[in-house]
Amino acid sequence: MTTKICPGCGQPFEPRPQVKKQIYCSSPACQQKRRNTWQRKKLRTDSDYREQLRKAQQNWRNRNPNYSREYRKAQAQPVKNDKDQQRSKPDALQKSNFAKVDATNWPGQLRAGVYRIRPLEATANAKKDVWIVEITPVCADCPCKTDACKDGRYR
Repeated sequence: MTTKICPGCGQPFEPRPQVKKQIYCSSPACQQKRRNTWQRKKLRTDSDYREQLRKAQQNWRNRNPNYSREYRKAQAQPVKNDKDQQRSKPDALQKSNFAKVDATNWPGQLRAGVYRIRPLEATANAKKDVWIVEITPVCADCPCKTDACKDGRYR
């Protein structure tokens, strides 16, 4: 059997013999990526498909005219409660758990040099487009530049 590399996850996999042109592995995330890719291509190239999708969306909106209004009304209360919960926490806990828009008021200065940036576990309260990282200086003399020197000297 030939091994292929999945374009979704980059991992090698054995294609199923029943699926002659299998490109993606069978993991749910890669299958979702495969379906999304197919739909984007179909929307770009097939005008009938685009028209059918438009008509289906229009029919759904006609059957559910108040959906957006009801959805916004239902979502407004949890957001208010979330803000109240944040305000009720002690100050020290709030400052440690919430990312600020401008977190550049760092007490010390980063000197020029080589640093390793390692992603950390995101907190539940951080926005999705925010990276929480650890910045560690890397010794310039290390051949691999993947870790700090053992003697603790940094350049």
